[in-house]
Amino acid sequence: MKVPSRSVYTPLDFSQWKAGNGLSLTPKFQRRGVWKPAARSFFIDSLLRGMPVPPIYVRQTQSENRDRVVREVIDGQQRVAAVLAYMEGDYRLSRTLQADWANKTYEQLTQAERDRINTFPFAVEVFHGISDLEVLEVFSRLNTYSVPLNQQELRNGRFFGRFKQCVYALAYEHLEVWRRHQVFTEQNIARMLEVEFVSEVVIAFIAGMQDKKKSIDAFCEKYDESFSERERVEKRFREVVDDVNASLEDDLKETVFRRPPLLYSLLCAIYHRRYGLPGTKLATPKRALTKDERMSLASAVRELSEKVEAVKQGEAVSEAHRLFVAASLQQTDNIRPRTERFNAIYRSAFA
Repeated sequence: MKVPSRSVYTPLDFSQWKAGNGLSLTPKFQRRGVWKPAARSFFIDSLLRGMPVPPIYVRQTQSENRDRVVREVIDGQQRVAAVLAYMEGDYRLSRTLQADWANKTYEQLTQAERDRINTFPFAVEVFHGISDLEVLEVFSRLNTYSVPLNQQELRNGRFFGRFKQCVYALAYEHLEVWRRHQVFTEQNIARMLEVEFVSEVVIAFIAGMQDKKKSIDAFCEKYDESFSERERVEKRFREVVDDVNASLEDDLKETVFRRPPLLYSLLCAIYHRRYGLPGTKLATPKRALTKDERMSLASAVRELSEKVEAVKQGEAVSEAHRLFVAASLQQTDNIRPRTERFNAIYRSAFA
């Protein structure tokens, strides 16, 4: 099989090929579904921002009567279709985009913005003279090395609205926090697990602790078009994380609370002290932590962490601590252990 040639083409090139019946977006081996409007809109937003996009794979052949060159898009169909449909006025961009071009059609963009789209440089791998069987073999081998998407990566390709924008911004803003306290490895971050974690914490702040991760999709849908609480949620998230940093400094990574399930409970306990966590009946003054309370919180974290390590070493602990340890080692994202950990942290730190 011949090695493909590498070229750079623009949406104007694709448009000209289409106008001359020299572009095929629906070859028989293309099996992928059609992007929803939000996905197409997010893709155009990427082009306007000059963000990198994956390469497109094309097979170059001749028409049946051999009077013109035909380029079949064999991978990247939805990307090409999305940009051509936008240029042709088939849809307007989502109003949830945080940019001047939100809710605009192609014609409503400035000339500079249209030029950015028209001349965006797509990397294109062009195959010459290969059969259908060879095309299928190429992509079979490519997919062999693909890692199956986790739930957050699948969620990333499904939602593009206000809630997603909020949690992604917070997760990115606190990257050094996750690294400093060794909450997430670089591989975890590459797989978007810190975004999933922030999603769960934000949901707890809004609606109380949830059972496992199954509520994330529902909140992404609920707050897709509008998320009026965003500014307040972001401010409170930052304040709660600041409390962790101020209370424990660099000690968090030395405790079991650097593990996301336990950090989740710790953040919820601090939030309840400051603002009152929905669905929680424990009394709270609903105010910022005092210096003494931060010291007490740090002591509670260290003590509870020591109890977990003690049980791992086969040592006995009190009944109250035994329940906390059990909730920290088994089914850690179920609602019952989450509640058990929350109560233990709050009472140890603030009772």
